[in-house]
Amino acid sequence: MNIALVGSSSLLSRCLIKDLSSEYITTYGRQNADIIFDAENIETEIIESLFDLDYDVYVFNLGYLQPKRIKDQSSSNIIKSLSINALFTIKSCEYIFDNNPKARIFIIGSESGKKGSFDTSYFLAKSMLRSYTKERKLSFEDQQLLLVSPSTIEDGKMTSSRSDTETLETYKQIHPKRRFLDSSEVSQLLFDLIKNPSTYLCNTEIELNGGKFSRMSY
Repeated sequence: MNIALVGSSSLLSRCLIKDLSSEYITTYGRQNADIIFDAENIETEIIESLFDLDYDVYVFNLGYLQPKRIKDQSSSNIIKSLSINALFTIKSCEYIFDNNPKARIFIIGSESGKKGSFDTSYFLAKSMLRSYTKERKLSFEDQQLLLVSPSTIEDGKMTSSRSDTETLETYKQIHPKRRFLDSSEVSQLLFDLIKNPSTYLCNTEIELNGGKFSRMSY
């Protein structure tokens, strides 16, 4: 199986590389990757030059979170966020789906696309991925499009770099599982999805949140 992993520097991506060690993986990243790219550049000709069309699987794992609210972000901040968090992935998917009849695409999203975020630009971008995944009708029967949206990943950089540790601890204590996710758990789910040959699970979001949004109690 030939796999393109777009966004290879995070701990989640490194876990996935390890889990899929028996497959042929081409990594895409800003540095220290097989193919160097800039997700801020969403020009069509650039995207078309990046992706071979003989991959079986494409995994997009891109994220950029800002520590300030949208009212304090410059126009360039907002455009950067939308490009990295959504537009690069969506334009790439369009090119791939139009030209690779066997393409299976897995996008790593975020529960922020459902519940919002301190960084509204991030929230809007991730909500774009949710809508795109659900509404993008595929043209070939062997194609697949899935969005995996994790809750808080404790050992992920976006969490470990936060300074509001007391707030995080409060969130953890009221969570049904009394803990956050590990990158390895998300990676294992992706591994299972990728290795499963069925493409009937398609155009849907898989929410990996431990049941935190459930409301009915007894």
